[in-house]
Amino acid sequence: MRNTLIALTLGLCSLPSLAATLAEQFTLMEKGAQNALDTRLFSHDGVDIKAWIDGKPVIIAVPIMNEQGKLEGESRYYFKGGQLFGVKEPAAQFAFDDKGSLTQWLDDKGQPAEFVSKMSMQQRQEWLTKRAAELSQLFVPSPAEQKAAKGVKLKGAELTQWLCSGKLMTLAKGDKVQVEPPKIKVSEQGLEGEVSLRQDQGWQDLCLKCEVQGTQVTRLTWQPLPGANKPQ
Repeated sequence: MRNTLIALTLGLCSLPSLAATLAEQFTLMEKGAQNALDTRLFSHDGVDIKAWIDGKPVIIAVPIMNEQGKLEGESRYYFKGGQLFGVKEPAAQFAFDDKGSLTQWLDDKGQPAEFVSKMSMQQRQEWLTKRAAELSQLFVPSPAEQKAAKGVKLKGAELTQWLCSGKLMTLAKGDKVQVEPPKIKVSEQGLEGEVSLRQDQGWQDLCLKCEVQGTQVTRLTWQPLPGANKPQ
């Protein structure tokens, strides 16, 4: 039933006969995603990035923060079959063809943006496609998740801790996680508390929140705790 619903809601926006505007296609994809898709939430560059997943990301939402760390809006990246289809920013919309070329640069009202040169189109295309690829990589299963999907002996809270540690090492670029049982709460559904991550510059104490469904980490957010890094 779920797969049928996905096909009905997301397939509509890719029908050639539907001469919808870019904004209308974005809306169709968002409605389909909200109704039928799983979600993931991960930290990256200090912000929490959310994706709606159908095997691969369909929509990735990225908060836009100013220099003071205040939210100013959101960028949304839309994908069809893993290929970047469009990007919506607070003041602009962008459309891509199935070859990855930027074909439309629209303003916030859906009209062609003024004073856009061929060079600026090329530069924006390169930046957006690179950014989309970086964001998509966040939602690729970690080595720990891939192993767990094939079967491991760990179960319950032990599996959760192993999955959360593996995902943290992948996203935060570390090679070891230390956990002191009194400092965390862990169950089959998730882990929350203080952990230490070993990175190139040494050990970093983090406040971690991780949620797990089966063998997948569905949420992983963290913040550095006050204090200098520990020596290696």
